Amino acid sequence: MRDSVTVILATVGTVLGFINTLVLLNTRRVRLRVRPQSAVRARDGVWSDSTRHMTGADAGIEVINLSSFPVTIAEVGYTLPRRRQVTLTAPVVLDGKGFPRRLDPREGVTVYVPVADLPRRIGKAYERTSCGVTRFGKSPALDDLKRRLAEHM
Repeated sequence: MRDSVTVILATVGTVLGFINTLVLLNTRRVRLRVRPQSAVRARDGVWSDSTRHMTGADAGIEVINLSSFPVTIAEVGYTLPRRRQVTLTAPVVLDGKGFPRRLDPREGVTVYVPVADLPRRIGKAYERTSCGVTRFGKSPALDDLKRRLAEHM
């Protein structure tokens, strides 16, 4: 009887130790959400949609810090064919703050760029942190935008 109790308690301790290790590793990881959007800026705010690209809208990239610590975003842009990237050097940010940009936990920023300023063959949206972590994102709005850009070639 004592041996089976010891085995059960040892197994429970091992499983809990493994779970704690996974949780600890996950909390130290940079977690960012990159979501391309279609956005129409107006006097009273922004109408955005990540499900389709609206006619006459700007392209937008939303970056949200899902980490449990602050992260500094150094650049935002789109990928191009052959492993190249185009960085948005002068994106419109509604609060007027520029880049690099520090995001606290659960904080986000959205950058906007006129579609006419984009190359015709964009890929995924991306962001790069100041420590070199790069995350990519795509959405139905980006797929729609890419299709529209390809039609105008």
